[in-house]
Amino acid sequence: MEPERPSWCYGTPGLGRALQLAALARHDTPERQIAEHTVLSSLTDPPQLAQLHEATVCHGWAGLLLAYDRIAADAMTPDIAHQLPKIHARLDTHLVRHGVPPDAGLLTGNAGVLLTLHALRTPRPAALGWETCLLLELKGPP
Repeated sequence: MEPERPSWCYGTPGLGRALQLAALARHDTPERQIAEHTVLSSLTDPPQLAQLHEATVCHGWAGLLLAYDRIAADAMTPDIAHQLPKIHARLDTHLVRHGVPPDAGLLTGNAGVLLTLHALRTPRPAALGWETCLLLELKGPP
């Protein structure tokens, strides 16, 4: 069975981030490393990346990039951060060729793509908080 496309909603990036956050919350270093290795494997697998055909957050490059950015921010595995410029370039190339999705919407439209681009191009710490609804951030008591 071939791996699914690496999308935020049901692919390795979203699931990997959920596992990474759970491991962080539980201070479980081995599980954290497994989650990060799994994410990195999907990020460097051309057949998986070839399944992405849109820019959207749910099924496309924006969601992949946002999830990986959040994973890399908490990663013990530095190779994840090293792959981010390549994924960002793929999103930029897709947008040059196809433009921003014409439909409005957070998950499958232009709002999510534009928010992702804004969040990733704003100097840190950008506490925008909008991606909390995507369950990409661990929020809790300080």
